Amino acid sequence: MKKTILYLVLAVTGLVSACNTVDEKTEATVDEATEATADTAVTFQNDNAPDSAADGTIVDVDASGDADWNNLDIATETWEMFKVGDLEVRSNEDYSVYSLDENILFDTDKAVIRKGAEEDLKEISNSIAERSKNGAVRVYGYTDARGSAGYNKQLAEQRAEAVKNWLVKNGNINASRISVHPVGEAKPTATNETAKGRQQNRRVEIAVRNS
Repeated sequence: MKKTILYLVLAVTGLVSACNTVDEKTEATVDEATEATADTAVTFQNDNAPDSAADGTIVDVDASGDADWNNLDIATETWEMFKVGDLEVRSNEDYSVYSLDENILFDTDKAVIRKGAEEDLKEISNSIAERSKNGAVRVYGYTDARGSAGYNKQLAEQRAEAVKNWLVKNGNINASRISVHPVGEAKPTATNETAKGRQQNRRVEIAVRNS
């Protein structure tokens, strides 16, 4: 009888310990997701989907309420209207994304659009007019990881704002269609350990919802 009671006590103790372990893991997971804030642009991710939470739902990185915009990892295409090497274009039936390197648009640490970039921006404006009559347009600003995160995000915002202003003034796109999204250093496309990688990370992307 004593052995039976002892076994029951051990079993209950083991069950309580397991529950506590599960609770601790759950609490840690919730804390991690809570800390993934738009301010730091940290995304709570799983290993299989870079813009998905652990439960498979898409994370709204910039807290805009439109999480589907974060799923823009579309295959790169070559469009004859653009000069090779000037920019990357990605598109599917829902979105078109135009990615321009910093060295096309801006001088180092500056947010004033170069004269030489205007031809590319005109071509992008024409393409947007053809593919999207009234669809929303987002301008994302990205930097490398040098400098503070705050400075990088501020520079990213200034550059994205400069591109938005150009599209409104010269591209005949209504300002109400365009929103600015400074990402800063948070989503690099290449390593920040090399000059070449940092150059790739300094970019502006114009994403358009096709309509």
